[in-house]
Amino acid sequence: VVYGIPGLKTHAKAILVVRDEPDGLRSYAHCGTGNYHARTSNLYTDFGLFTARPEFTREFMDFFNYLSGRSLKDDYQKLLVAPLTMEKRFIECIDREIEHHQNGRPAHIVLKMNALEDRHLIAKLYEASKAGVLVDLLVRGACCLRPGVIGLSENIRVISVVGRLLEHSRGFYFRNGQQDPLDGTFYISSADWMGRNMHRRVEVAIPIEDRPLREKLWSVFSLMLDDHRLAWEMQNDGFYIRRALTPGKNNLGTHDALMGHKTVE
Repeated sequence: VVYGIPGLKTHAKAILVVRDEPDGLRSYAHCGTGNYHARTSNLYTDFGLFTARPEFTREFMDFFNYLSGRSLKDDYQKLLVAPLTMEKRFIECIDREIEHHQNGRPAHIVLKMNALEDRHLIAKLYEASKAGVLVDLLVRGACCLRPGVIGLSENIRVISVVGRLLEHSRGFYFRNGQQDPLDGTFYISSADWMGRNMHRRVEVAIPIEDRPLREKLWSVFSLMLDDHRLAWEMQNDGFYIRRALTPGKNNLGTHDALMGHKTVE
């Protein structure tokens, strides 16, 4: 049992299995957004990716060696790892959206998390809004950013979905100048955008590259952004107003819609 790095809480949700198979050693990795806990798995919503792709499993091997003190690697190509690279890479993603918008290419940011508090990332989101980039935030709990403030955050909206299940999954999307939104950049992660997650915890984010999985993530984001039953929208004074039922919108609610329930008017 390895307890991690002194001074850092290990909050990442990851599993690596190496098997001796007939054709040689093969590695399998899982990266998730929530705890490996039977009770909360019935109450929380989370994302997870199970993969045997070597470009991912090699980096998970490095990641676990980092946790045991046997690796000083800080140049991950696929994974974003806190406190090493995560905040820096997310800032680079936001800067890239600003550049795309300024050059007339599609730009859009969608971020889903439990809490938004990190001042560096908030400042960068304000910068993106002032540059004209559309920013959609699905923040279930505490949010230290104010949307809709003239001259600062007119292009940002903050939505909190509160229902029968605890919205615990974290996912991050950057359009990256692509005409088709599914060709943008997708990540899932254990990390909220908080100072403690970026600097005082060990966290990991993994890119979602397979198109069917991107389609699934995009459908969840779209469903939540269009939710008119469970969603509360933050105003520019920091208070939330519950959305009203609206014809043509998601009046079933995100949770019932994802569980395949029938519409009840």
